[in-house]
Order: sequence, then C-alpha cells, then structure tokens
Amino acid sequence: MMDTQCGTSNEVIDPIKPDLDTEDWYSKLKEDELFNGPEGPAPRLHGLRRLARPFIKSERSQVNALIVVPRQMVKELDHKNGEGALMSTSEVIAVQNFPMASVTFFIELQDGRIFSDSADAYYMNCNELGLYPTAVASARAEARTLRKVLGIKQHAAEELSDKDASEELAPDDSSPIKPEQVKLIERLLGQSDTTLKDILTNITTREVHSIEEITTGEARKALRTLNDMKKKKPKKEAKK
Repeated sequence: MMDTQCGTSNEVIDPIKPDLDTEDWYSKLKEDELFNGPEGPAPRLHGLRRLARPFIKSERSQVNALIVVPRQMVKELDHKNGEGALMSTSEVIAVQNFPMASVTFFIELQDGRIFSDSADAYYMNCNELGLYPTAVASARAEARTLRKVLGIKQHAAEELSDKDASEELAPDDSSPIKPEQVKLIERLLGQSDTTLKDILTNITTREVHSIEEITTGEARKALRTLNDMKKKKPKKEAKK
C-alpha cells in the first residue's frame, strides 16, 4: 500500500516585518486613533496596537519600581469658634505621599527583533489617573515601544501631560520676590482687568499690600495665573 500525503508544502514563508525606513505608519492611523494635542495630532495607544499587531510575536511588561514619593505642601487650616463660625485661617507645611511606578515594556517581532522602552508615572507627570501610576506607566512604556517598532516620531497621547514642569519641579521658595518677577507681574497686571489682590486670593492667606511683599514662590504662581488668564482672554475684533 502506498502512503500519500496531502496538503503539505515545503514553501518557506518569510516573517512579516515593518519597513521602518520607507513606510509611513503614522499616516495609516484612523481619525479616532489620533488625539489633538498641544503640538498637533498624537497617536493613541489602541491605534499603535492595531498597526503593529501583525508583526508581533510576543510582548510583556515589567514593573521596575513602585515607590512612594513624599512632597511638602502648604495646607490651610480653618479655626472656628464653638458655634462653627470661621475665626481665622492659617497655613502649615504638610507632607503628602504619592505613589510612583516605573515600567519597561518588551515586544518581540516575528522576525526575531526585540524592542523595549521604559516610562514612569507619578503626580508630577500625570493628570486625573495619577492614582494609578502602574497602569499609566505601563501604557506609556508600551506606546513608546510601539512607536519604535513603527518608526513613529510623534509622542503618543499616553505620554502627554498638561502639567507645567517648571512649576512642579521648582521649590516653593520663600525668599523675597526677584526684580524681574516684579516687572513681569506689573506688566501683565497692566494688560488685564484684575488686581494683585484678586490674583493672590487663591495663592496665599497672608495680607499683602504691594508686589514687593510677596515671595518668589508666590510670584511664580501669580505669573502662571496671569499667563493663563491672558491665554483665555478673547481677542478683540479688528475695526473695519
């Protein structure tokens, strides 16, 4: 009896791999896979996953660290009388602890190449998801790795943050205001319809009579508030 084999083939199928040099993968993203960020459209993670899925053999994430980051903050205390009426308000220095996570994501392609990248997440570089640093860091690390696979230079939406780095990283300095800060505040106040007292209402409970009396830290916050107000102010229509 002769054995016969059906449906077999010795044909070698080349592994699929993206053409990182010539293929424009960014242009293949759909409308709902793009986020309109401050520097232009940013790719979303689910879009990057869709494009890279045919090339991926395996993937994994690794938590490098999960630590607690302490931060000193000014806390307001209200002092009330026995009837619950507010008598006075004072400021104290309080310490709050925030979780921070660092994650590395690994992707192995069908052609054997391995890509990886890392990301971290904590209160300074997160928005509303700051309470879930591991999930945020993992998504960022995956997005960065997928961008490497696809050769996309634009930052992913998951990597973006609206936090002001100069504000978050600067110390809450209690030294006297700097001359250049005085000039900037005076100029911005002159261009607005608000007063220094209005600006300082949400910055300090101290009684301040002039710009020269505020601290460097308070001046920095006042400048940020004035700049935000300037951006939101509607532009006047040109006269015809």
